Amino acid sequence: HAYTIRNPAFSSAKRPIDVPADAPEIVREMVSSARRAGVGPMFSFQGAVTDHVGRFLARDGQEVTVNCGADYFIRSRKRQKLTVVRRPGSTVAVVVPSSKQGVGVSMTSGSGRGAEDGRGPALDGLAGLAESCMLADAAVAGVHAILSKEDGFATALGYLKKVDGVFGGLVISGERIGLMGSLEIAA
Repeated sequence: HAYTIRNPAFSSAKRPIDVPADAPEIVREMVSSARRAGVGPMFSFQGAVTDHVGRFLARDGQEVTVNCGADYFIRSRKRQKLTVVRRPGSTVAVVVPSSKQGVGVSMTSGSGRGAEDGRGPALDGLAGLAESCMLADAAVAGVHAILSKEDGFATALGYLKKVDGVFGGLVISGERIGLMGSLEIAA
């Protein structure tokens, strides 16, 4: 909050911005993650909170799972499953790989908007897995923006593939399920 007073663009920008080298470390990390995804830094805010709590707890524990809303920081020696809600009563699980450093996951369930208002496919579920929650959060925000465009489903999967540090993605729209990267789904 204090930094947004000093630099109001940090909280309102929809596109990547620059910050000075003397900006707080978390601000620089959010800006860097958001830049890689092509969005404004506040799209990585919830992921930043999740990452920093997870990293702090991981100093003293080998198995750590931190959840904030639909964002997860997971550091585990074993693979785990996380459920993505497609619509009430219908779910798909993504498999989160084991990681000594931690994996960032950002998920959203259906917005129900899109196809019926002519702005592209309806979003029923979305998950992004990345090297940090900040990056996963920013990439998921990018997918939301892309899905409203013509041929948004395929374009969104192509976009996720290009974001350095994102290693898996799931986009669900109606009966269509798109996977990107080394992501596994499970029942």
